[in-house]
Amino acid sequence: MVYQHMYKMWLFSLVKDYGNFKEAANHASITRSALSQNLTILEDYFGKAFLIRERGSVSLTADGQEFYNKIKPILDQANELGQDFLPSEELKGNFKLGSYESLAVRFLPKLFNTFRTLYPNFKIDVVTSRTESLMKQVKNGTLNMAMVINGEEDNKVDVEHISTDTLGLYVCAEKYCYTENAEDLTAMGIAILSTPDDGLPYYYKKFMQKVPEDYKVTLTCDSFEAIRSVATSGTIIGLLPEKVANHRAGELKRIWPLDEETSKVSEHKVSLVYRKNTDKRIVEIIKKVMS
Repeated sequence: MVYQHMYKMWLFSLVKDYGNFKEAANHASITRSALSQNLTILEDYFGKAFLIRERGSVSLTADGQEFYNKIKPILDQANELGQDFLPSEELKGNFKLGSYESLAVRFLPKLFNTFRTLYPNFKIDVVTSRTESLMKQVKNGTLNMAMVINGEEDNKVDVEHISTDTLGLYVCAEKYCYTENAEDLTAMGIAILSTPDDGLPYYYKKFMQKVPEDYKVTLTCDSFEAIRSVATSGTIIGLLPEKVANHRAGELKRIWPLDEETSKVSEHKVSLVYRKNTDKRIVEIIKKVMS
């Protein structure tokens, strides 16, 4: 009977998701040899070759991909059944979360309070860095999850895009709310993100090319939060993401661009990237807070 091979189907789905036997076996808490034997039995039962075994990696044949597409909804339903009817276990231990600094400032207070209320014995270790570094750390297992910009999915991680954002030039609203003279503003200069080792994001560089030449760069900094702080003081114009600029309403106002078409040049996604074996309860909580 096919149902006798459900466990093997689950193992097969792990191999597809991880792209190699080592991580799939670790997730299933069995040896690679036992994993391989189970998959061979599965292939023999259906009389088809599902996997192309290569040194250090594995991929699906056309039959394997078709088989995966058919069993994935069944496995998902079985997992949902367990979540609906089994008692909810308390989350314990340490969870390593990475975040872009400006995202951490926005979301961590509410995130911490939510977890403290639901799971008081759950500890979160937070690391702040740039997107490139955070993505690498999630993929190599140093981090369980990260809040990043324009995250990209692969065979080791899942990515969910939570929202979009755009860039703009912002000044202190209280100090310049009555200023109509553009020269008064352009003379201040602008503060921009400094160039890291891995280069500025593509959307940021595209936006910089559109900024009018009247605005001269007079300060570079590796932190959006620091740029926001200086802009709020009224001493400089800050080039900031809209959600960072408006984190505390009314402090800053956008002076450029004022049209949506130019804003779209800098459009980027706020993403949640996480290991495929991450507890879905954690994913749903963080998604809800970020949304």
